[in-house]
Amino acid sequence: MSFNLVTEPWIPVVYQDGSTADVSMSECFADASTITRIGGDLPTQSFALLRLLLAICHDAIGFHSQRAVRRVISQGLDTASIVSYLNDSCDRFDLFHSTRPFMQVATLHTAKNEAAGLEKLISDVPNGAPFLTTRGGRSLQRISPAEAARWLIHAHAFDPSGIRSAAVGDPNTKGGKGYPIGPGWAGQIGGVVLHGRNLAETLGYNLIATPDNPADRPVWALTAPHTEQRQIEPEVAGPVQLLVWQSRRIRLVGDHTGVTGVVLCQGDRMTPQNRHDIEAMTAWRYSKPQSKKFGIPVYMPLKHDPAKDGWRGFPSMVSTQPTQEDGQDGTRRPATVMTLAEVSLDLDLDLDAVVGLEMVGIDYGAQEATVAELYHDRLDFRIGVLGEQAVELRTLIQDATRLADDCVWEVGRMAAHVARAAGDFDGVEGTQERVRTEAWAALDHDARTWLADLRVDSDATAAKRAWHRIIRRVIESEADRVASAASPAADRGRVTKYGFMTTAKAEVFLRRALRDKLPLAYPPPNTKKESLDE
Repeated sequence: MSFNLVTEPWIPVVYQDGSTADVSMSECFADASTITRIGGDLPTQSFALLRLLLAICHDAIGFHSQRAVRRVISQGLDTASIVSYLNDSCDRFDLFHSTRPFMQVATLHTAKNEAAGLEKLISDVPNGAPFLTTRGGRSLQRISPAEAARWLIHAHAFDPSGIRSAAVGDPNTKGGKGYPIGPGWAGQIGGVVLHGRNLAETLGYNLIATPDNPADRPVWALTAPHTEQRQIEPEVAGPVQLLVWQSRRIRLVGDHTGVTGVVLCQGDRMTPQNRHDIEAMTAWRYSKPQSKKFGIPVYMPLKHDPAKDGWRGFPSMVSTQPTQEDGQDGTRRPATVMTLAEVSLDLDLDLDAVVGLEMVGIDYGAQEATVAELYHDRLDFRIGVLGEQAVELRTLIQDATRLADDCVWEVGRMAAHVARAAGDFDGVEGTQERVRTEAWAALDHDARTWLADLRVDSDATAAKRAWHRIIRRVIESEADRVASAASPAADRGRVTKYGFMTTAKAEVFLRRALRDKLPLAYPPPNTKKESLDE
């Protein structure tokens, strides 16, 4: 009947030689230096699994000072102590334990002893179309315990909001229903992961110093197991408990031969306001409406915008000079980024070492009850960019994204002018949005390369000139496409609310704006014309 996560293979990993395997918890930590990353059916699942591993690290060792975190980053993770912890706590990681199954409630049941199908456990997109589009029929009737364990952890982290089954013994239900309490906690944030060269380094990069609070322990370490009784006013003990917060009460239906169903009920609600002191793996934004509502400065998790590539949000992740609003910082960096920035100053780290910044999250639909879109992106940067010695460089990055936004807006305006010149007044908004989307896509590769090449000793003026030239080349190329696709009517022109407009005039407006915004991309007057590729 037993399926123990400490010894059974269930965590998908990618090794540094490119091979893949499912490994047990013990193997995962023992091989951490040769594992590149955690795999998973979805990026959100990999994120939830990494948070589980981080909670284990914290509970096994305890990191209650910056010195403790520095020691891990400089000397490596003490995986032997973690494996010993897992072996000593082995009974707490049994998926089908009779009294306290891992991250479940053994006695959880509804009044009619009903269980839902596995589609409630395996994440779906709206209208019943699953992410795993090949899944259906028999593949939804039974899954392996290994897969069930992964989706169990994912459900606690990312389950959408909505009505859930009413658990017997839960007073916070009405009419046989558990009414919405919001998505799982990880679904409420814009997840950020710092990646090193291997899993051991990645775990070290995502550790933070936590208060020495005996109550701040993950769910499996609690003396008394969770029951159907939810916390009426949930109180989170600290960062470690939040890593594996029990947003739902769950019981898997099955055994070591397979899982066929799930009892899925509401768990402990977690609100997002001002959790920046305990949630380290997301950036934060100042919220004027929330501050007005509560009468104090309120910061909310900075969720990822599905319409934007990750490099456009990079300044919010690393900037130490954010914009101000109501006297408050407009954004706050993730605590993991702040920790690594401080550690990079204290330790003799290779400032040219590459760090991967992974961004993952879910954009929910109406009432947050469906999954509208899954966000996932990754970009590389040099660790030296985080330190105090790179303040000018981070300002340059912040200005660079604003400049790109301005120039992309300009080529969209050109496209709108051309549409008006052609008499297509109804299609103006769609045209400019399409052109701007294409311009962002054309910028993406070069932007990531430019960002990855920045070093703490980079010449800021040279880097700025390179960026101006990248933008000029991309935007002018987009403008040429707009002009070549223009109709004869647009070339002839017509009167619009912006005056008489033609394709040529719209292009003149754009090129004038580019010269004004990108002075380093153009040679000074009366000098030989420079190549954009120099």
